[in-house]
Amino acid sequence: MRIAIVSDIHGNMPAFQAVLRDLAQVQPDHVYVNGDVVNRGPQSKECLEQVRALGWPLVFGNHEEYIVKCRRGVPDEDWWSLFWLPVRRLAQDELTDDDIAYLESLPHSLVVAEPGLPAIRLVHGSMHALNEGLGPWMTDDELLAAVNGASEPIVIGAHTHRTFERRLGTRWVLNSGAVGMPYNGDPAAQYLLLVGENGNWRAEFRAVPYDRTPVYEAWARTGYLEVSMAARLMVYELETATYHFGPYFDFCAQHGYDRNDPEVFAAYWQASRDTLPGRAVHNHLPRDDTR
Repeated sequence: MRIAIVSDIHGNMPAFQAVLRDLAQVQPDHVYVNGDVVNRGPQSKECLEQVRALGWPLVFGNHEEYIVKCRRGVPDEDWWSLFWLPVRRLAQDELTDDDIAYLESLPHSLVVAEPGLPAIRLVHGSMHALNEGLGPWMTDDELLAAVNGASEPIVIGAHTHRTFERRLGTRWVLNSGAVGMPYNGDPAAQYLLLVGENGNWRAEFRAVPYDRTPVYEAWARTGYLEVSMAARLMVYELETATYHFGPYFDFCAQHGYDRNDPEVFAAYWQASRDTLPGRAVHNHLPRDDTR
């Protein structure tokens, strides 16, 4: 028995296609999607349509929640600004009423129960919040608290864009990583394969290299890079396989800067790339703002 857990596709069709090709070779018996198919990438509509066409079970993620809230007019942040233009356009213009209704219908967790193997609980974040990720920075007690409420011995989260596993007595906690936008320094499309052997599961974290040029080109076609620094941050995260939104917000708050000022983004870009030793940072952003 083999099952694949893919998550955090984030509108990156080339990465998703690379994983689909790898899955064709691996041939799992079942595939589950652990949230965040949409947002943070330029091809969310296409990725959502592909997942729906494949009929794979999908868990509700925090980015599905963002999009639904934006469509319903109750966003958590200032989605109406130019900074958040890609999110607003996705919610308001790209996704249909049927897409939104589908997202709203998604379960917040799924149970995988295969005969003769330990049961698995899939949650996008933790058992308590969509945006509480499971990762190595957590103590054993924090991790156990985060999965408390799951009766299944194995809990698999996503959200953090970083693969992870830890055994805690009878508990096994894992994170499936990210297909479309990893944050562990490896830009390959990443997912989790579980292989059932002798009454137990064995984990294999797979990383599939792919050409990112088509996704950069898709971003350029949107026109968002000229007006939205959020779009530029999304491209920068894709290039560096590193989380930048939080540090960028801190950078702006520390200096009282406007988040959507191209010169501010250029200053952050220049400062932050110096903290990425040994990692090639290519410039797929407009040249005049990133010299």
